[in-house]
Amino acid sequence: MTHRSGESGSAAPAVFLTAAEGDLATLTVLDCRLRRRGVRIGVDAERVLTDGILQEPVLQDLGACDAVVAVWSWAAAGDPLVVAHLETAASFGKRTIQYAPHDEAQFEDLLRAVYGTAPVPAPRRPAGIVITPGRWRITDGDTLLELDLVLAPDGRTTGLGTAGDHTGRITGSWRYDRSDEELALDLRISVGLRPAPLQLLLHPTRRDGDRVHAADAHGLAAPHTYTLEPGDGPRPEDGAS
Repeated sequence: MTHRSGESGSAAPAVFLTAAEGDLATLTVLDCRLRRRGVRIGVDAERVLTDGILQEPVLQDLGACDAVVAVWSWAAAGDPLVVAHLETAASFGKRTIQYAPHDEAQFEDLLRAVYGTAPVPAPRRPAGIVITPGRWRITDGDTLLELDLVLAPDGRTTGLGTAGDHTGRITGSWRYDRSDEELALDLRISVGLRPAPLQLLLHPTRRDGDRVHAADAHGLAAPHTYTLEPGDGPRPEDGAS
């Protein structure tokens, strides 16, 4: 595939990954490996299909990608979600690639297919950034979202989340992968009676004093940037205003 940077608005190729439920472990490995080689990735994290229609953020990512890569298996061939991803991509005129991993040569072939005539970069060098347990304030630079979290050593997190004029209590979990330098947040924000899920996978890009700048590891149509600042003082209150 000859990469056309105009499709995704970035010099790096943009790939949407899809797989059947039973192949998600393979998708996760492929996701990490492609991102290490500079590929921008979109995924359908919530895996919701309503009356045959994909969620709007998924449709936007499919429209913004350069290609869809399907982890291929018998299960994928009959999976309604995978079929919806591929059919929608085809309606957008996107190229689809079936990837059935067997050896390292296949992964290198996939990289060449994704990058086309552009040179395939070497694996990215680590930035040497570590996110440790403690209190962190996370601000989305592209929206009005602010998170004030306590990241506990046991992997749990609590705190407050503010989006515009609404503030809610947060519970959930967190994990920092030191080898890939990625912060995974699996959160529930309670505003009113119904908690709303929020999943973030952040890749720190640089440090500015105590402040850490990070980017979405996933997301093609509207990738966000974040600022993480270590907090001090008391733990965020359990109440919400």
